[in-house]
Amino acid sequence: MRIRLAFYYRILLLLMLGWSYDSMSAGIISGTLPLIVREYSFTPSITGVVLSSWLLGMLLGALFIGLVGDIFGRKKAIFLSMLLLGFFNFLSAYSSSWIDLSIYRVLAGIGSAGYMVVGSTLLTEFAPSKIRGMLITLLESSWAIGWLVAILFARFIAPIYGWRPVFFTSIFGLFLAPLIYFLVPESIRFLLVHNKIDEAKRIATVFNIDLSEYTFEKASKRTILDIFKGKYVRRTIMLWIHWFSIALTYWGIFLWLPQILSMKGLSYVRSVEYSIIITLAQLPGYFTAAWFVDRIGRKKLLVLFMCLGGLGSFLFWSASSEFEVVLAGIMLSFFNLGAWGITYAYTPELYPTKLRSTASGWANSIGRIGGMLGPYIAGFLLASTSNVMIPFLFFAIMHFVSALTVALLGVETKQKRLEDIS
Repeated sequence: MRIRLAFYYRILLLLMLGWSYDSMSAGIISGTLPLIVREYSFTPSITGVVLSSWLLGMLLGALFIGLVGDIFGRKKAIFLSMLLLGFFNFLSAYSSSWIDLSIYRVLAGIGSAGYMVVGSTLLTEFAPSKIRGMLITLLESSWAIGWLVAILFARFIAPIYGWRPVFFTSIFGLFLAPLIYFLVPESIRFLLVHNKIDEAKRIATVFNIDLSEYTFEKASKRTILDIFKGKYVRRTIMLWIHWFSIALTYWGIFLWLPQILSMKGLSYVRSVEYSIIITLAQLPGYFTAAWFVDRIGRKKLLVLFMCLGGLGSFLFWSASSEFEVVLAGIMLSFFNLGAWGITYAYTPELYPTKLRSTASGWANSIGRIGGMLGPYIAGFLLASTSNVMIPFLFFAIMHFVSALTVALLGVETKQKRLEDIS
């Protein structure tokens, strides 16, 4: 496909802005959690419910906004996601109890997952085969940037002004939504399968895209049940187990991390500072994955990163000093988040255009079930044992479950055209 590289990177950078904001919106509760728990005197179980509420929203958003993306278009779904994310995350600052805070987090979470599902789908459908994995992994790398911004806000704003002003920063999303909508073009593959030929040709002309490179799918009639048929059933089982495992480990670990460090006896400021160091390790993890994903391939690299992430989690559990905790946390952060980049590159490649957004959303939603359980299980383990590090042994096991599943059921998609894969 002949198209200016500047076009790819324009879409990538715009979507990265939204992805970073999405991550910031998710992460601000992690950095401010010790202050919120202190104000409301939450028990560990109630804290787990509050943290899991975001994941419930993500489950719903991945399901329904993924469907919106396949019916009405990728751009409209992205716009809707950003509005939900910005408005309800901002309202969280006005919460007066764990109930209304949880409700606002659910509604904002709907927009969060919707944006990631449809945003990664849109970039996948534009990206050329040779660098598609790299571009999607770089898109996912902006998650680390947003999470780092959230932790920095928690470090420098919350100790002085409290946790609520940190949530006020979410208003930025309401201005970002129209910017992305008007500057990012609609997916040509989506337009072609919906018989919007003239609009597809107009976008192709503006951005110097050769339409002959695309395979038309207009004649094919598919339903979501197709993901349980033929070659797709194996892919669906693999993705669902992997998404469940990786989301459970990520959200269970990183939403609880500052609070667990605080429970180890560290001050609020010190626990947040360690969280910043561990979060910084996510960026080289993403960049390493981006460099190798189109060279080694999705399947092998994903298995490797999940295994090493599991090892990092095991070392975190067995750590006996602050230095060992930080070192294990860096390793865990590096490989778990690198695996996320590979996951977002891999998932939409495995399904045809008419199902791509919806099927990716379903896999994402299964992950959010794991994501909801992760913080709750961590809270339960913390409440029922005297070892504040015990959740990390469970998270290590789940990393290895994912690695084994991908190794046994995964297929390789490296440098293949989307139509040849699906």
